[in-house]
Amino acid sequence: MIHIDLKPEPLDFDIRVRQPGNIFLSTHPTPNSKQWSKHNYWTRCSAQLYQAYGGICAYSGQWFSRTISTVSVDHFYPKSTHQEKAYEWDNYRLTTQVMNNYKGDKFVMDPFEIENGDFVLDFPSCLVKPKKDMAPALKSKAKSTIQILHLNDEDQASQRCEIIMEYISGNVSKQFLQTKYPFIASELERQDLYDKIKEIIKIPA
Repeated sequence: MIHIDLKPEPLDFDIRVRQPGNIFLSTHPTPNSKQWSKHNYWTRCSAQLYQAYGGICAYSGQWFSRTISTVSVDHFYPKSTHQEKAYEWDNYRLTTQVMNNYKGDKFVMDPFEIENGDFVLDFPSCLVKPKKDMAPALKSKAKSTIQILHLNDEDQASQRCEIIMEYISGNVSKQFLQTKYPFIASELERQDLYDKIKEIIKIPA
């Protein structure tokens, strides 16, 4: 997980998403699930959200293909408790449907507010950890975020390791990592490991 800057909302967002959404909320201030699903105007901007953030999942910090994973518009502040934010661009985080299901209505640390280095990528395990000198309360939130988002599940950790192995093998470039896997790239840069990672993770003979 790395820091992400909020991107400007699309020029047509207000008329296509916010306005119809607010009209709906004016008559249904506390919608139920069925009503939300019938008025899911946020899906109208899913392609724009994907483009704005370069296909980088806000929570995993890595690129995903629209042809393989479903693009999902996550409401960072859940619409079930923050109805007023349901149709606001700055409340949307680009992610996959799988990751959105993990998060659900739970609260995690906001990629818009964290700093690079708050979440550390450990080598050679490829596990995500809170930074060591984080304040206790914040560290607790970071650990909860890692657990909620399943960031250290075998599939996610293995994928990170595989990408790093591809870099060590020379099959992908530093620029590729920076573009498609910015969390990995940021951690290699921050830990000064771009040239030293080969000494930490060995390619099997």
